[in-house]
Amino acid sequence: MNKVRNRIAILAGSSVIITILIVMSVFNITVRHKTKRDAYNSLNILKASSEQQNNVPDSIYNPETIIILKDDSDESVLNNFNTAKEKKIIKWCDSNKSSDIIRTTIDGSIFYILKIDSEDINANSVFSDPFVTGNYIISDTDSQEEYGISISYSGDIKSIIGYVDITGEMDMIRQINFFFILTALLIGTLSTISGYFIGRKLEQNQLAQKQFFENTSHELKTPLTAIQGYAEGIEKGVITDLPKTGRVITAQTEKMSRMIEEILCIARIESGAVKLEKETVALDDLIQNCLMPFEGTVQNKGLDVRLELSEQKVSADVEKLEHAVSNLFINAIKYAKTQISISCSSKKLCISNDCSPISNDSLKHIFDRFYTGRDGNTGIGLSLAKEIIELHGWRIYAKSIRDGIMFTIEFEQA
Repeated sequence: MNKVRNRIAILAGSSVIITILIVMSVFNITVRHKTKRDAYNSLNILKASSEQQNNVPDSIYNPETIIILKDDSDESVLNNFNTAKEKKIIKWCDSNKSSDIIRTTIDGSIFYILKIDSEDINANSVFSDPFVTGNYIISDTDSQEEYGISISYSGDIKSIIGYVDITGEMDMIRQINFFFILTALLIGTLSTISGYFIGRKLEQNQLAQKQFFENTSHELKTPLTAIQGYAEGIEKGVITDLPKTGRVITAQTEKMSRMIEEILCIARIESGAVKLEKETVALDDLIQNCLMPFEGTVQNKGLDVRLELSEQKVSADVEKLEHAVSNLFINAIKYAKTQISISCSSKKLCISNDCSPISNDSLKHIFDRFYTGRDGNTGIGLSLAKEIIELHGWRIYAKSIRDGIMFTIEFEQA
């Protein structure tokens, strides 16, 4: 049995964790791809401008550019003008001669870098005054505002280095990944715990159903055995008191038929096949009608039935409400020692009887259809009564009183 709860716990927890990790993976792939695409588009702006192309791609990034001079004297001046980051990028470019866009990490910072040598720069390209941070211009001066690529330069150009720093974006992705993983672990743990308790509940229901069917089979087998015994006795001529035998067989058949009908009734209510046909019902008359068939049993047990009824009317399905109230009466008569009390007020119907003390655990499960009490009874009658009462939109509950138990139905008046 424990395998069920463990399986559900593992399935629930792993499903949540896997789902969140898949979402995290999709997020990472999508964002990293978009970051790469935007960085490429940004640097391709610089490349397209240097080649005098008109189809310049769109990008959310603006590339920073460094211009390295041909003569060493001017380059030393420029090194004073460049930032520490730019100097590291220049040094990296000196050892990497590729003319393609490259993704690299320099001292913990992540860059996309493009190096354009002088031979790849179109002769018609024009730059503004030396040592002034300005704009990289194509031959069309109107393009200056459109592309707006900031550069620093002096003298003859040796090469142009464009780069996009994506360190911040990668840090953000790492932080979001940490959040994803933390969320996966937290929700996965909660799902595992929830799955464990759900699995335990299912195990309890499976065990209760098994006990229920075992007890129901036993209770059905008892009248069948009695009927079979009397039938064999009649067949062999052993039993001669046929009227008495007929009464016994009829009683056993009715008992078995009632149990089967109650099981089927619960199934119909659960499936939604039962529809209420409500009408205005005088509750005091209904109680009297329900009590009438049990007068013989009450007298045989010597029970004292106390009635405190007032004229109350409710909107209900008469047949089904009689069935529910009768089941409560059967339960009260079955366990009562000396008396049964029935009272009806403006909003409540109370049915109580004196009986042996009931444990809190039994009281908690008293309406459970698959619950088997310590006496071995299945309690299907009370379960059906609860289904019918709640089908009307009312409430039923049980509580221990000083000398027994009380069932209370809270209803709405017609």
